[in-house]
Amino acid sequence: MTIKTNLERALFLLIVLSFLFITAPAFAANDKTIIRIGKDITIEKGEQVKRVVAIMGQITVNGKVDDSVLAIGGSVVLTRTAVVKGDVASVGGVIVLAKDAEIGGNLTEINSTNIYETLMNSVNSQWDGWSWVFALISLSMLAVILCMALLTAALLPKQVTIVSEAISENTLKVILTGVLALIAIAPLALLLTISVIGIALIPLEVILVVLTALLGFIAVSRLIGAWALRLAGKKDAGVVRQTFWGLVIIWIVGWIPYLGWMIKAIAIVIGLGAALITRFGTHQGWKGLPQN
Repeated sequence: MTIKTNLERALFLLIVLSFLFITAPAFAANDKTIIRIGKDITIEKGEQVKRVVAIMGQITVNGKVDDSVLAIGGSVVLTRTAVVKGDVASVGGVIVLAKDAEIGGNLTEINSTNIYETLMNSVNSQWDGWSWVFALISLSMLAVILCMALLTAALLPKQVTIVSEAISENTLKVILTGVLALIAIAPLALLLTISVIGIALIPLEVILVVLTALLGFIAVSRLIGAWALRLAGKKDAGVVRQTFWGLVIIWIVGWIPYLGWMIKAIAIVIGLGAALITRFGTHQGWKGLPQN
């Protein structure tokens, strides 16, 4: 495997660091944690794991789980031989509990039938709910951005590709442009408040900034997804698939304490700069620049 560009080296280091942050506690305690996306998980009878997390998949427990079980976008099935010492939660699914299953923590089931009651209970501190509220907000934002991103990648694949190419081929200019654009947003809004017409243009500025940042963020996601799929040996994946997996990776990395939000912010700034220098994916001026 050859990592060709400086950007790919940086992304590789970022993924490695993220992996270490996420898995360090488990390795330190010699734990077995199972995390899968888009696949079902089955803990067989006689098998023992630390914790289980499934995103868009069902969890079936026949064996023993020393900590928690969490299914996002799927259900949890606890058979009569299941032993879970911690909490069991299903977001967007149901929990099926056999008569003889042993549960040491709480059972939390969040779906369309009880979402309002769950949020009200969390706000009223009837259980440690604020973390769940933020998790639900994060998932909701991911779902919205994912839909918008996949639609954009499907309808404007060329533009998304051009913006992502600008990031990989003209990285320094992209970063500088993104930082300068971010700095200029507030002064520009302040200048617009001087006149009545300018005040009316402030919402337009906000919309343009959001759309530009969104296009750039989609391009960053596509770039990360393409790189990850290449590492997995899938070099011919389309723009939509690359964007999907890039967004999933950014979302997972975003949960790293302290570091996660910084990574997302950097991705937004880089994307903003790339969208601007490519004029929303319609200009490839850097292609004519002399190569160093």
